[in-house]
Amino acid sequence: MLQELGRERTIAMSLPEFEQSLFMAAQPDNLLLATAPRYCQYYNQLHQLPLVALPLPFDESQQKKLEVPFTLLWHKRNSHNPKIVWLRETIKNLYASMA
Repeated sequence: MLQELGRERTIAMSLPEFEQSLFMAAQPDNLLLATAPRYCQYYNQLHQLPLVALPLPFDESQQKKLEVPFTLLWHKRNSHNPKIVWLRETIKNLYASMA
């Protein structure tokens, strides 16, 4: 999609955990920009980091291209397991509230 816009992505650093990228970007001597999912804003507030969250500068059709579908999978014998039911409902409610 960046090519369609005549843009190019430059990756200076890649970290295995998203929280690490938030802490790195929060360092005043680093000229870093972290791209992270919306739910990272929670961690930004939790750790009181001096970061600003802005939406990506894409129109609605471009935003749709960025959406990542996912599927929850579990063994059928666990379909009624209270812990699995709780986890499924929690994840479903979390993402429904973000929509």
